[in-house]
Amino acid sequence: MRGIRTGDLFPTDRPIKPEEMVGRASDVREITDQLENGVNVVLAGPRRTGKTSVCDAAIAMLRARGYYTVTVDLFARRDAADLAEGLVIAAIANRRPVARLLARVRDLAHSARDAATLTATARLKAELGDDIELALTPGFGARDPQRALRYALELPERIALTDGKLLIVFFDEFQEVAASGQPFGDTDRLTKEMRAIFQRSDQVSYLFAGSIEHLMRDLFAPQDRALSQFGSFRHLTLGERFDKGACTIDPPTLLRLVELGREHPRSTMLIARETLRSARMQEPAVAGAVELDAGFQGALAHDRLRHEQVLERIRLTRHAQTIAMRIAREQRPYPGLNASQTQRALRALDLIGVAERTARGEWTITDPLLGRYLADLPGA
Repeated sequence: MRGIRTGDLFPTDRPIKPEEMVGRASDVREITDQLENGVNVVLAGPRRTGKTSVCDAAIAMLRARGYYTVTVDLFARRDAADLAEGLVIAAIANRRPVARLLARVRDLAHSARDAATLTATARLKAELGDDIELALTPGFGARDPQRALRYALELPERIALTDGKLLIVFFDEFQEVAASGQPFGDTDRLTKEMRAIFQRSDQVSYLFAGSIEHLMRDLFAPQDRALSQFGSFRHLTLGERFDKGACTIDPPTLLRLVELGREHPRSTMLIARETLRSARMQEPAVAGAVELDAGFQGALAHDRLRHEQVLERIRLTRHAQTIAMRIAREQRPYPGLNASQTQRALRALDLIGVAERTARGEWTITDPLLGRYLADLPGA
């Protein structure tokens, strides 16, 4: 028995629902039910395997049920002050009248605030503490980042108690608290403070997601870690779909598959589908480096007509093919070309969704399979 069809396991020719990217709609329901019942959840899995999509779907479901929710992506936060400010604003956003007040106050200098605004601000401080000034004044948290972050971590429980609501906090890319540069301060000190605050927050459930599994496990598994066993650990990867397809895939091959997909959902699904197809040609079905290479080549072959059609569109703009090929080969796009023509070609590539700028002067091909096709073209 071969199990479920490869096309059903890894859909690529129709819109991919968030829950399909990890295997079961029940994942969303189970996570939602756990959080609703006060159970903290920890998820780990490489980027673009559906982890964040499943979390977002669970948060959306809880919000639809009337719960307060807070979502913060640690990868997008610079430091402790920035994280504190983001947490406070996201928490306050659940109280819409207050959120509108904050939007108004943040645009005004303190001396320009009218009587009504000052009265509302005073009432807000009485309810949520003087440190709510963090939300009222942009950059306030930079004065004392650790104090600001402590207040921000405590705020969800204050709001939940004041409003009689259950509140769910979703920390995405949570492994960043253990990043080498320690952007949010000393990891041990921070996680100890988090544990102390979180375990006193009876009206708040926490969802932690991370794309670097070994860092997530190191934060939540060892007995000597402050967050040890603070939450139900779940692991969502494409490996679940290979299991359902009666195929075994080893961790290094799975990681390489995700790398080849380069955070592009459809390409990742297509490479996985073709890899499974290759693995099923033997008994027992095992996906290793050889099968992955065959899967990658199969994905390229599957999309060849699509890539040829895109190339025809690229060729409508002068120099665009040359520039696209250089970007695909991780070369600088500009040398030897007229600046205005280069900019025109880059805008055209951006407009048709072929390339996007990642930093000043740096571009990438959005679809990794198209990127490989362009890199392999002769010339340029």
